[in-house]
Amino acid sequence: MATFPLRLPAIMVKQPLGEFFAFSIDAETLRKVAFFDPTRIEKVDKKNFWYSLLGAQRPSSTRRAKQIAKYINTVESAFPNSIILAANYINDGEFQEDENKRWRIEPTNNSCYHLIIPTEDKMVSIIDGQHRLLGFDYCDDTRRSMDLLCAVYMDLPQAYQAYLFATININQRKVDKSLAYEQFGYNLDDENKSEWAPDKLAVFLTRKLNLDSKSPLHNRIHIAPLNAEIIFPDGAKLDWQVSTACIVEGIARLISTNPKADRNTLHKQPPSARRRTILFPDNSPLRQLYLDGNDDAIFEGILAYFRLADEIYWQKASDTSYIRKTIGIQALFDVFRVVVGLSGFDQMPSKTKETLNVSSDVDFSDPFYQASGKGRVRVKNTLLLYADLITLGDVSETDRNLFLQLLQKYPKRSTHGSVP
Repeated sequence: MATFPLRLPAIMVKQPLGEFFAFSIDAETLRKVAFFDPTRIEKVDKKNFWYSLLGAQRPSSTRRAKQIAKYINTVESAFPNSIILAANYINDGEFQEDENKRWRIEPTNNSCYHLIIPTEDKMVSIIDGQHRLLGFDYCDDTRRSMDLLCAVYMDLPQAYQAYLFATININQRKVDKSLAYEQFGYNLDDENKSEWAPDKLAVFLTRKLNLDSKSPLHNRIHIAPLNAEIIFPDGAKLDWQVSTACIVEGIARLISTNPKADRNTLHKQPPSARRRTILFPDNSPLRQLYLDGNDDAIFEGILAYFRLADEIYWQKASDTSYIRKTIGIQALFDVFRVVVGLSGFDQMPSKTKETLNVSSDVDFSDPFYQASGKGRVRVKNTLLLYADLITLGDVSETDRNLFLQLLQKYPKRSTHGSVP
């Protein structure tokens, strides 16, 4: 059993975000001093289409922790990756100011350090690795003395904790991508809009589409953080929703051909020097609007496009229709890029109506479609084929006969709404 105060050897690691200290601690003691801080909604400002978050973790999963516990019990269990911690915060993001309780670093005579943990009070939140630690709640007692490698940041602001979580987990399938994207937008109110990378602007516009009562996606974008019910406290459960990640990625591709590269370019600069103007033009259809900072035009264009999609498809779609599921929304974003590329942004509303109307009688719950990448391509190709923006020769050879049958089953509407 650990005796406090603890003095643990530590190594300083300096990196651009800031220094952290690597150290080893047994799982039982870490479980005692650490707390879990899931991402949750704190405040909501519906007038300005904004909400703030607390926490920097995904919700805990007992099922996953028990799976890890089985691994911990094996003779070959190993955790060489570090658990990432943020010290000197208590629950709800409050900074610990009591010097008698704060974790601190003391230098030694040999250029190393000691990490001092004064008390067993819960004084450190877990940025990454919570399920590894939770696994020790369900493992054999003899395994709880296992040492764990940790990396602790001292006094790291919660916005940076969220950024670390997002960048570590955004490409991992086991992590809810929507939660990671929400974390990218954690501190939207703390940054000038001119500093926003494409994916951060996409998070902002996604939230606005969800919160604006005039949007056809109002309350239809699933919010990953906890306490989401405080945003729509009186809202009945809707017949369909899509994920935050679906909308964020769709918007980001309208303003960047490589959002990750753009983000990396911006974050090579100190915050005071980050401006969209340092990024280069690319082939994404709304790129210039993004570089010019014309976010209102981007939002209004997306809003107008999906109002037409709502009017033409969503309002009459069945519960099983793919046009209002993830693959359908993704396909609609694909078509948006094609339409703007062909007609230009100014002509987009009229061209969109002309493009979408002709396929308004198609039943997207038809067995021809499916919840997969192939299904997304088929929805996209359906919209483009009916609008004569591609020909049968442009679709895969295996799908041509299927598209011929589809055209016969659901005849094309004229631009005036009647079947030719």
